[in-house]
Amino acid sequence: MYAKYDFRKKPSSKEDEDEQPLYPRIVSNGTIDFQQIVKEIAQASSFTPADIEGVQLAIENKISEYLVSGHHVQLGNLGYFSAKLKARPVMDAKEIHAQSIYFDNVNFRPSSSFRKKVRGFVEKAKSGFAHSAEVPVEERRRRLERFLDERPMIRRKEYTQLTGLLKNKALNELNGWVKEGVLDTIGSGSHKIYVRVNTMKD
Repeated sequence: MYAKYDFRKKPSSKEDEDEQPLYPRIVSNGTIDFQQIVKEIAQASSFTPADIEGVQLAIENKISEYLVSGHHVQLGNLGYFSAKLKARPVMDAKEIHAQSIYFDNVNFRPSSSFRKKVRGFVEKAKSGFAHSAEVPVEERRRRLERFLDERPMIRRKEYTQLTGLLKNKALNELNGWVKEGVLDTIGSGSHKIYVRVNTMKD
């Protein structure tokens, strides 16, 4: 089965959104977790799931051990791991102390042989990427008001269903309504809800 692709506009703050160039991106078929890989390898070999999970854990521990000690790690033909540091930018190295420099991330660089293995043909996806529905902001505001006429609160998921906006855009817009004094919030994180304030209606 070929991987599917679609086009997205290249993000750029310097260009008009309508004039931004398109570039191809893989349309994800979902995420294969490690348990699925373990199951398939165990079914196709003499290794037990416990064997595979044990080796994976041992490799994971060894890679982290060597990265912390300043080594790069080559994992077979997969590629190379290296640690990434983070610190505030300075003009002079004397301006910053070692305590302010820390490990921030892990880089992975695939080997040339591994890159060759994942080369292949792709085909255009029929449905493509999910996009936010093109509902004017005025209509989204009206829908929000009608919703809050009937209910005391709204959650991000409900706002997504109400307006057609995808998760991040819906969240950004709700937070925008908060900044404008249209909404207030109760709770935090996944438990955050949005409620109407007195200035909701003119």
